[in-house]
Amino acid sequence: MQMAQLARPWLAFDISDSALMLGVVAASQGLAQVIAAPFGGLAADRLPKRTVLLISQVVLLSMVSVMATLVALNAIEVWHLALLSVVHGVTVTFNNPVRQAYIPLLLPRQLLANGMALHNGARSLNQIVGPALVGVLLEIEVTIAFFMIVGLHATSVALSTRLPRGTPDPSGGRGITGELIFGLRYAAGHRVLRIIVLLSILATVFVHPYHALLPVFQKDVLEVGESRLGLMFAAIGLGALVSSIVVATFSDWLMKSWMPLLAGAFFGGAVVAFALSQFYPLTLLMLFAAGASAQVFSIANSTQMMYHADPALYGRVAGLSIWIRALMSIAVLGYGAAIDASSAPTAVATGGAAFIASLVLVALAFPYFRRGEPLTSQAECLSSN
Repeated sequence: MQMAQLARPWLAFDISDSALMLGVVAASQGLAQVIAAPFGGLAADRLPKRTVLLISQVVLLSMVSVMATLVALNAIEVWHLALLSVVHGVTVTFNNPVRQAYIPLLLPRQLLANGMALHNGARSLNQIVGPALVGVLLEIEVTIAFFMIVGLHATSVALSTRLPRGTPDPSGGRGITGELIFGLRYAAGHRVLRIIVLLSILATVFVHPYHALLPVFQKDVLEVGESRLGLMFAAIGLGALVSSIVVATFSDWLMKSWMPLLAGAFFGGAVVAFALSQFYPLTLLMLFAAGASAQVFSIANSTQMMYHADPALYGRVAGLSIWIRALMSIAVLGYGAAIDASSAPTAVATGGAAFIASLVLVALAFPYFRRGEPLTSQAECLSSN
């Protein structure tokens, strides 16, 4: 999936030479995720987790196989990528929540922060190896790159069979609609969860889209080849991997209420610096910083969400995170239009500055998130406070 995160937007931009078309492909995935995410989280809670994981992995394998075949036949078009992005968007809303919901079930509570950090660290390692490899392969032969993605998806299906079954929690007798509403009302009524959700939405709208826009910076701003694009993605992954190791070692930091705000401020600043850089080595350094700070921000948010959530709602809470991340694909569409109207550095730097300003407002409005308090119990964080 990390290889495809580079290859698909690169292909869309290469075919159309338009940042807006890149945004259309990204938004197709995002819209599908927005619609399907609540059902993916519910499936993780109410169905055997391994079954949900395996089915989603097989669908992803089929999707990338179709994409690779179209590329090999030289028949791929932007609308193909948009349609396949819809399939991808629906499927990952079932795949990602169930993988995240496994973590608190397999680990004791006191190791939750370490587990979240290691989980994200493994993903970050893929962010280094995958984009660097596919960037080189795209420069050599596009077809080879896409069939490599197919082969790795097939491997992931085989490895998923080794996970435990993951027995579902008993239903509360509310039905699908009732269960979805119950999960949303739970998150909205929780004093900490609802603010963590707000922080995640702000980051997703203002700063996370920079990741999908790297092909624009590679071609139009830095004017470097596809292999350099792979290194740009890899720099983000390396920063995320390093920060995951640090966080896993010093996980007590994540238990402080101010950590999401602090990490978010560094994230926004790094994105602004990246957007304004026109010197490739400095760009790599800023991407490393952005990847590191974004990872700490993500781990802090995820840890606090899982810490406060009811175990019976782990899947839906994780699904809510996927729903929020889906907004990024839609935000990329807006960024694409803004870039076509102005420039990539202006649009991305403005988004980073807006995110930092929003964090200041959150800190002023919610004293809990600036006092540095340790995480409190679930009962202390209900809306009745």
